[in-house]
Amino acid sequence: MHRAAPPDPALLQAWFEQTGELLLLTDAGGRRLWSNEAFDTRFAPPPQTLAELAGDDAARAALQAALAGAAPATARVALRDGRFDLRGAAAGDHRLWTLVERTREDTLQAQSRHLAELLDMAQEFGRLGVWEREIPSGRGRWDHHVFAFWGLDPEGGTPDYEQAMASVHPEDRKLLPFRADQLRAGRYEQRYRVIRPDGGLRWLHSQWEIQNGPDGVPARAIGIMMDDTEAMELSRTLGDASAQLKLAIELADIAVWRHDLRTDRMHYNDRAYAVLGIEPRADGLPLGEVRALIHPDDLPGVLASAQQTLATDRPTDMQARYRRSDGSWRHVLTRRVLQRGALGEPVAFLGVALDVTERVRAEQALRSADERAALAARSAGIGTWEIEFGEPDIERWDEQMFRLRGVAPRAEPPPREQRLAMLHPEDRQKSLDSSPALLAGPRPARYEFRVVWPDGSVRWLASRSIPVLDAQGQVWRRIGVNWDITDSKNAEAARQASAVAERASQAKSAFLARMSHELRTPLNAVLGFTQLLQVEAQDARDAARDLKLRHIRSAGEHLLALVDGVLDLSSLEAGNLHLDLQPVDLAALVEQALPLVEPLAQRHGVRVRREALQGVVQADRTRALQVLVNLLSNAIKYNRPGGEVSVGAEVADTTVTVRVTDTGRGLTPQQIAHLFEPFNRLGAEREGIEGTGIGLTIARALVERMHGRIEARSTPGRGSTFTVSLPRLHEQPASSPTPLAALPERLAQRSGRLLYIEDNQVNVLLVEELVRSLSGLDIESTPTGADGVARAVAARPDLVLVDMQLPDFDGFEVLRRLRAHPATAAIPCIALSANAMPEDIERARAAGFTDYWTKPIDFRAFLAALEALFPMRAYGEGI
Repeated sequence: MHRAAPPDPALLQAWFEQTGELLLLTDAGGRRLWSNEAFDTRFAPPPQTLAELAGDDAARAALQAALAGAAPATARVALRDGRFDLRGAAAGDHRLWTLVERTREDTLQAQSRHLAELLDMAQEFGRLGVWEREIPSGRGRWDHHVFAFWGLDPEGGTPDYEQAMASVHPEDRKLLPFRADQLRAGRYEQRYRVIRPDGGLRWLHSQWEIQNGPDGVPARAIGIMMDDTEAMELSRTLGDASAQLKLAIELADIAVWRHDLRTDRMHYNDRAYAVLGIEPRADGLPLGEVRALIHPDDLPGVLASAQQTLATDRPTDMQARYRRSDGSWRHVLTRRVLQRGALGEPVAFLGVALDVTERVRAEQALRSADERAALAARSAGIGTWEIEFGEPDIERWDEQMFRLRGVAPRAEPPPREQRLAMLHPEDRQKSLDSSPALLAGPRPARYEFRVVWPDGSVRWLASRSIPVLDAQGQVWRRIGVNWDITDSKNAEAARQASAVAERASQAKSAFLARMSHELRTPLNAVLGFTQLLQVEAQDARDAARDLKLRHIRSAGEHLLALVDGVLDLSSLEAGNLHLDLQPVDLAALVEQALPLVEPLAQRHGVRVRREALQGVVQADRTRALQVLVNLLSNAIKYNRPGGEVSVGAEVADTTVTVRVTDTGRGLTPQQIAHLFEPFNRLGAEREGIEGTGIGLTIARALVERMHGRIEARSTPGRGSTFTVSLPRLHEQPASSPTPLAALPERLAQRSGRLLYIEDNQVNVLLVEELVRSLSGLDIESTPTGADGVARAVAARPDLVLVDMQLPDFDGFEVLRRLRAHPATAAIPCIALSANAMPEDIERARAAGFTDYWTKPIDFRAFLAALEALFPMRAYGEGI
């Protein structure tokens, strides 16, 4: 073998100097013998021993091992200012060392590892994965993040395209066009759902790029994948929350507003504009315009709320009234918060508002109702109590519970035995205190009972209570109320007594009406025929017979007066007597009364003197005449022979007082005290003086009903004075037409046809006699209502007199049938009946009767009425 000649040392030296490697020659102990320029430059100043190069303990140990020949041929060590690959070789007592610096490489590798760790961390936190796939084979590579997204184990390898598509949600597979015939080079992205093996659903957002191969055909796809599940869920949640918030705002009618502090303009949502009744404006409203809508009394509070928010940065609430465009006021509750800019400066107020007008009105109404309820409770004196069942039971009373029992309030309710002792003995069994089982029972309780106060008085209380159930449906508490019902109990007793009295009054009225009818019917015949017989006796100048008839007539008239008085008194007591108050000329009233008492004055030998009279009073003419005749009759009857009665009047601003004075026996103060008692004649009945004893009683009641008063003054032995004061009127009553002067008989005549429907033949004979006493009048009678109606239709009389009680039907039915027939509808009908009760008269007039005449018949009144209805007419008049 040919061996080449050794190189020239100088050439070797030049080569060593030019190489980029660091060369070092040491002895066996590591002392530097020689180093090339590259070594000296890297480690300037050059070290004297190998050990000086060690950068750490590990490097020193490695160098010692290399000197001893125990180290591997190459080792990575940390030397001064860097990391190097160290190779050593022995040549006798020398050691040749070659050093290749790896500092930058190690740094880059370290950086690469760090970046890989950061990338992995970023992928982890960002839920990012990297993938690639070959086209058209479908083989791919996923990093471990993608495997995690899909819920697959990386040990199973990356699934091919078909396997991967099997995990994609069926609805999303069409969104991934990855077939070769559908692909084009370019960038793509898509969101889709993946169903993991455990059934979980993940949203993935994939972005990829399809790259063509050298032949221009898609050959590779590389991309990144992001797990968007949380974002999608959050987005959906936010979307739902946003929709719910919008719906809530709409349903709750919440107004949203913003006050821009830089422009001082208010911006509202549609609801806020609706509350204010203003059309929406895109640029909002100036602050001044909004403040002008605030009620002046509420504006200071609004401004203070804004200042408080500025000062504290805390939300503030306030309520104010805003004027709508239609002028009405709305109550608005507002909460505002402060929005600050990037530098902390106030930017705007943000707020929400609610229209609480209806709530405010409801609260005002409720407050008013509460106040009324509290007032009602205080007025009614309602007391409240409760008991909680346990060991022991806990009982509570309010103060009113004690007051209802007439004792002073205390902190604790009285013991059960003491409460029972407060009850009326007859009512103790009603109380819940007497039955603990009922007290703790599940039913409401209501009852009424009496309590006996310490002073012995008895009060009625009502009790109402209900049980309160716990969650298990067991009674654990009972609450109740007591209130005083004494007044209502007394009122009920009074109502019952009043009802009894009313029934008694009705029975009495019915009895009196029946009695009046039964008495008046025969009296009508007695008095009527007595008067007729008197006329015959006077014509025959039979004085003895006339005297007897006068006694019969006087007794009948007395009985009639008694009946009329009893009826008047009964009507007054029942409040059924109707008065027609109208202006009455006092002088005319007295002129009407004096002739009525003149015969009585002549019999008693008493002179009646009329003084000057004037004035107009408000009164019922008939009843006022009745009172005046009663006073004049008494003044005559209780006078002395040759005595005097004077009647006069005194006129004041508001009253007119009629004065009747007599010169009779007079009355003692004790007699005056009982003067107006019914049926108390003060002993006059023993003297044979005629009278009923109820005239003055009726007179006082009538005067009082006419808003006046009646008084009596008397001096025993010298006489009495009765005064009647009635309200004065300044108007004059309408004057009565002046009756025509009687025409000479040869120039005048009267004509008329009457029909009398009456079943009592005595009454028929009497009325026919009276009617025929007036020349020119003709009368016929029928006994039943049906016959009377038929006769009236056929004969068409000028006047129909109707008895109210007929055998077939009553007088009201007669009137109804007559009014229903055209031939008799306009014929005047007058009721002629023994029913003289005021309600009977009023009912008949209300039904349509022209007038109501009572039995017994007053001859003069009866004939006067007929003369007025059928006056004398001149011959040929009306033709």
